[in-house]
Amino acid sequence: MKNFKNNVEFDYKGLPQILEPSTNDYKKTYEKYKKTAKEYNIDLFICDVLANEACIDAANNLKKPVVGWTSFLQFMDPVPYKDDPVYGCNTSLENESFFERFRCALIQPLQVASKLGPFAHQLNDIRKQMNIEPSGKIPKVSLSLVDTFFGFELPQHLAPNVQEVGPVLPEEYPPITPELSNFMNAHERVLYIAFTSRDNFYPTLNLTDGTQVQTLSILNNKHPHIHITNFAPQFAVLNHTNTKLFFSHGGAGSAHESLYTGTPMLVLPLGGDQMGNAQKLKTAGVALTLSVYNLNVNDILNKMSKLLEDEKIKKNLKRMEVLTKINSKRKYRAADLIEYILHSSGLEEYINDDYLKEWAPAASRMGFIKANNLDVYGALLGIVLTLIGGIVFKLFKLISNPSSIRIKSKKA
Repeated sequence: MKNFKNNVEFDYKGLPQILEPSTNDYKKTYEKYKKTAKEYNIDLFICDVLANEACIDAANNLKKPVVGWTSFLQFMDPVPYKDDPVYGCNTSLENESFFERFRCALIQPLQVASKLGPFAHQLNDIRKQMNIEPSGKIPKVSLSLVDTFFGFELPQHLAPNVQEVGPVLPEEYPPITPELSNFMNAHERVLYIAFTSRDNFYPTLNLTDGTQVQTLSILNNKHPHIHITNFAPQFAVLNHTNTKLFFSHGGAGSAHESLYTGTPMLVLPLGGDQMGNAQKLKTAGVALTLSVYNLNVNDILNKMSKLLEDEKIKKNLKRMEVLTKINSKRKYRAADLIEYILHSSGLEEYINDDYLKEWAPAASRMGFIKANNLDVYGALLGIVLTLIGGIVFKLFKLISNPSSIRIKSKKA
């Protein structure tokens, strides 16, 4: 459809739209956080780690513990065998070719750095002017809480100060309105579509084949089999018996609620975490994906049919539903960890580098070379090369001076 062309995928090239205002407002935002913390005697900061350096820096400057919150595990504990489509690579590099892994490990980071590097330099210059110590690639936080879970997230080893605590879902949700309830009860098979507000819909749709579709009757809920609402209690809708399929952009909240209710998803990601979530859902065998650049009606209908009829997808949905419900209880562990941080910080007037040392792996303090015993292996390699060199040197001397061999043989 022609009207859909305004939607484009949001990858790392679009991140400057987020980083530019946060960088320009850093000083003002930092001072607000610092003033508020002092005024209300704040004991703990909980900061979203995406483009929120002012919050984290204010906590560290005031020597207060800070909990980092995100749904991007790669932000807090990057590993070489995982990536994210927002950076131009797949979530898992396990089955990628050598050339693709080469691109993702060496070439793509340079392209990302060329796009985002200027903002990092600008931010560090502002920090330097304010006598604030520049942060490293990974935000300096006391504890990282990640809204994800095994089964959905690709597994990896995590340090104690990086905890998967998702899916974080509320205990209570708004109920279905009577009007919506009547509509859903009257339809045995409901497709729930949640994208953007109805303001983005047009009274006339121009299709690629030249035909037009009038939508005013649909937008005004005059169609007997279509219901449009400005707000839908999503969890209640997904949890309804008659909801058979969820068509979504694939945000973290939508993905988690869909998995919790065992609802298959057709995902049309546009950017941010949506593209990575779409890949993870597809890998888990509970969703199929579409591309905004290649929308085809027959492809959409075929994928909808597969999601509704495929027995393997149904089994995967039941498996993931159990995993999601089990992991949804980990939010209480997150609360316990935050309580522990508050208790520990209350024992000291100010926190220092030894604060919560029992959580941080020794590798974070030893450095890459020492933590991986590269110096030990280097010394061993040097000894081996020295011995080999000595032996080769002796052999070379004997070969280059054959007369000494002949003299010895005559004496013998």
